[in-house]
Amino acid sequence: MRKFDLNVEKVLEDWETADAIREIVSNAIDEEILSCSAKIKIFNDSEGWHVRDFGRGLRYSHLTQNENQEKLQNRDKVIGKFGVGLKDALATLDRRKIKVLIRSKFGDISLGRASKQGFADIVTLHALIKEPGNKNFRGNDFTLNGLNAIDIEKAKNFFLRFSGEKLLEGYCQVNGRCI
Repeated sequence: MRKFDLNVEKVLEDWETADAIREIVSNAIDEEILSCSAKIKIFNDSEGWHVRDFGRGLRYSHLTQNENQEKLQNRDKVIGKFGVGLKDALATLDRRKIKVLIRSKFGDISLGRASKQGFADIVTLHALIKEPGNKNFRGNDFTLNGLNAIDIEKAKNFFLRFSGEKLLEGYCQVNGRCI
């Protein structure tokens, strides 16, 4: 297991669990759009709640704070742009005692706290990265344990696609498929 310092102590005290889930869902929707992959799924099973996309998969390098050039070039189609939201979401979920497991073909990532390298007195949130359980895995599966259906519904209410309303206008993706 490798530790990747997220450089977070405590942030976003006012964020609720639904705000963190919203960030994960928006990243999944962005990946769906950018990779022209199947629609994301949000479901519950014995492991917890899942936000599942079928895109290219998360790498530990995506956990750095960095403008995403691909998202900036497609700013009219996607939600996120700066690479900050995922770290904020993970920090909020950790603060709210929600267990997180992220699966992709690049690794299985959970959260833990550890001292900063060379500074034993400063403890920060770290992504704990293990070899992938499935190297052929397609996309990402965020498994969130400790949530309730109300948190999920609040998060889904941020998005028109989960409202049941009929979309009057859409936009086309790179391959011409409209959503």
